[in-house]
Amino acid sequence: MTQGTPISPKGGGKRPPPGRTVALANVVPPDNSGRTMFLASCGVLILMMGGLAAACAFMNVFGSFAEKPMISFVSAFNAVVLAIPYFMVILWMDRNEKEPPHLIASAFLWGAIMSTMISCVVNTLFGAIAQGVIGDPAAAGQLTASISAPFIEELTKGAALWVIFLFFKKDFDNVMDGIVYGALVGLGFAAFENFMYYARTDTLLSTFVLTMMRGVIGSVGSHACYTALTGIGFGLFRVMRKGALRWAMPPLFLGLSMFTHFAWNTFVGFFFPSNYTPGGIIQELAMIITSMGSAVFILQLPFVVFVLIVTAVSLRHERKLIEQYLSTEVAPVLMPGELQRLVPARRRSWHSFKLLATFRLGEWFKTRKRNRKLIRLAFEKWHMDQEAKLDQKIQGHYHAERVLGLRKELADLA
Repeated sequence: MTQGTPISPKGGGKRPPPGRTVALANVVPPDNSGRTMFLASCGVLILMMGGLAAACAFMNVFGSFAEKPMISFVSAFNAVVLAIPYFMVILWMDRNEKEPPHLIASAFLWGAIMSTMISCVVNTLFGAIAQGVIGDPAAAGQLTASISAPFIEELTKGAALWVIFLFFKKDFDNVMDGIVYGALVGLGFAAFENFMYYARTDTLLSTFVLTMMRGVIGSVGSHACYTALTGIGFGLFRVMRKGALRWAMPPLFLGLSMFTHFAWNTFVGFFFPSNYTPGGIIQELAMIITSMGSAVFILQLPFVVFVLIVTAVSLRHERKLIEQYLSTEVAPVLMPGELQRLVPARRRSWHSFKLLATFRLGEWFKTRKRNRKLIRLAFEKWHMDQEAKLDQKIQGHYHAERVLGLRKELADLA
């Protein structure tokens, strides 16, 4: 039997040897106890750091509400409400192989708690040192915003992607997953950071103006876009699988996210310095719309468009992947007509809506469960195929085991 025979596209070529999946599943993997202990130790350390960061975040929130209860309430409301549309868009983009809820929540909370607290400490220290050297608080603040913030904030947010990739690799399939996880981490960071900025204002008018600047106009391509760029790098690292260029992807896109962050922070620092005080509401809105709107168009929109283009390409790849790797399946794993309503996603969504609209809840639940398992089966077969091409039998073994398990589960659900 020849290892690594690729599964042929739909409609052409020969089907690969039927025994390959079983052969890979029967490969005996090496002893991974050392790696398991290492990951467990890293996990304990991350949990301890997360607990400390959560305590610091709680103290920040508690202090804000104790000092300025009304402004803090409005600030929290604005930060949460303005984050919800972005959160829904991110989940909508993840329409095929959806990420598990616990990783969605973990990515968001990492950005909101871990990244913000570590960045706050580092930025504060950097600012204090810069002020001691330069002697000018305004210049020190600008240096912190332009140098320290882009570096440490993107690094701590990017660390979340590394942790997810390291501990939950089976839930990190491709570039689309990198974009989703990265955008969620960035959104969590933006939501909590915005709250902290809003809560520092002294009047509700200042809170409103700052919300317009940071939460409405300036948020179009802010932290969610920055970390989505880093996620593209991790996603490319996942799908490339070999070669020197593969190892350059995460640092390359991390550097791109830092540059984007630097460009925006530098503009805001020059045109809206740290000692900026809002004036009349009409003048403020006019200045915000003209100056920041133009800056968003020039500095943020190109990167937002880039992320959206990569997202569209990734979704197209996922659709072809599902069609290709499920086309060789037969009943009771794949029932007649099931693939035709599975892709594209809008057809799947419309079928689910019709089941709900006619109150066929049992069938809706079963169909939803089968859809997820079928899509997961396609991804596992794709991974197995790619690993087999590289003669990576150990990695192929784990995917083959999941393929066999999913086929059994789908047959039981038929």
